[in-house]
Amino acid sequence: MRVLILANGDPPSPQWAQRIAAEHDLLLATDGAAHLAADLGLEPDIICGDFDSIRLDTARADFPNALFLPTPDQEQADLEKALVVAQQRGATAVTFIGATGSRLDHTLSSLALLLRCSTQLPLCLRTENTSIVGVSGTQDRPVEHRIFTSPGDTISLISFDGLANVTLTGVRWPLLSERLRHATHGVSNVATGDHVTVLARGGAILLCHLFSPLAETRLSMAEEGRE
Repeated sequence: MRVLILANGDPPSPQWAQRIAAEHDLLLATDGAAHLAADLGLEPDIICGDFDSIRLDTARADFPNALFLPTPDQEQADLEKALVVAQQRGATAVTFIGATGSRLDHTLSSLALLLRCSTQLPLCLRTENTSIVGVSGTQDRPVEHRIFTSPGDTISLISFDGLANVTLTGVRWPLLSERLRHATHGVSNVATGDHVTVLARGGAILLCHLFSPLAETRLSMAEEGRE
């Protein structure tokens, strides 16, 4: 079951949010993100959190069929609690949207969650022009991850521990079992074809896929039935 989690960060456009929601089986909104859902024309199945940033009467009126699930544990942020709820509901893949914004600490914690939990199930953080996943492998069990691309898409690999040996193919500047330093070494590569493959061994990295304007134009045309 594919689960979409809407966090209370910078909202995407309604058109994009509705398209992404249609690709998932279950929609969770974290606390005050229920009000974002209303603005975006989304219908959450579950609204969870400690309910300290939500107008409950308004949210209940907007979403009479939603399950309001209190998750008061102050040891975890609402996004992590929503991920736990998704796993309890049988999620096989989870996408975060609205998980970045002006609160840099919240953005960093969202990315840290990708890194820590990517070995449990497929996780992805999406914005309208970027997709980020965590890729984590051990020396004995390297992990391979493939993404579909358009030529010209930007591919960035970011390491926070400097431990991962990375093989990267399908890009202008490939890597062959190269130690990825925890700095800017892997930033701003360029996809050359229809897919990019990353093999990570011995550490954790973030794989960032920034869609080229051409890819975004093709997607918009497909949505409008012109392609």
